[in-house]
Amino acid sequence: MSANSQDVVATPRGQADLRDANLSELRASNLVDLVFDEVRAAILDKSLPPGLRVTEAGLAEHLNVSKTPVREALLRLRQIGLIEDDGRRGGRVIAPSRSAIEHAFEIREALEAFTARAAAERATDGERRAIYSAAAESLRGAEAGDRNAFSHWDSMFHERIAKTTANPRLVHLLDDACALIATLRTRDLPHAGASVECAKGHVAVADAIQAGDAAAAAAEMRAHLLRVKDYVLEALADVLDEPQQIAGPMSTPPDQEPHP
Repeated sequence: MSANSQDVVATPRGQADLRDANLSELRASNLVDLVFDEVRAAILDKSLPPGLRVTEAGLAEHLNVSKTPVREALLRLRQIGLIEDDGRRGGRVIAPSRSAIEHAFEIREALEAFTARAAAERATDGERRAIYSAAAESLRGAEAGDRNAFSHWDSMFHERIAKTTANPRLVHLLDDACALIATLRTRDLPHAGASVECAKGHVAVADAIQAGDAAAAAAEMRAHLLRVKDYVLEALADVLDEPQQIAGPMSTPPDQEPHP
């Protein structure tokens, strides 16, 4: 490991360095996809924390690959919003801000209102039952105070609805939108009642889908996502004004970066 990779990074949770990031050396043919998946996973698990600046050179060194697949992977991560351009080679992991959260939820609302409508119109009886089961389980977990169960069934509920569209591209876009929100959402819902209200929203959507009421399913999904957005903004109210910017070992000091 190089001296550069030993540098300490200040994060919102204290001290961390490159060894804390869940990144592995890559040796395979399709390096762009592997670099993309590796960095995306590290962003989602927060081992690459919001606000951290990363560079092509720093990531390439740690992943033991050339800068070319890193450059292409960072471009893809910018396209889905997980990396922000900071004007130099590399970028910065997106940090929570009110506008970023609102924009991400607008994308998710547009996609999921459609998937809910489509599920009401197209889902098989088995798919409708599976969607309702996930909604009911999410409510059971929320009412029991079981955060892990609620989170699992929350994800399953939205995933099962999306899959009824039989549209892999749409499912992929929705997965990217959810990944962006997961990155911006650095805290849990503000109180236990919020999880219960969210789960009740799941049940309302599932009821409309079971009834085959496409308009109601879309409307209930919009209402549900607006409620979740408000809870997320409430939980982050004290940190949204000034997103943190962090320099780290995957960054290269500006005076050491090659010019284009």
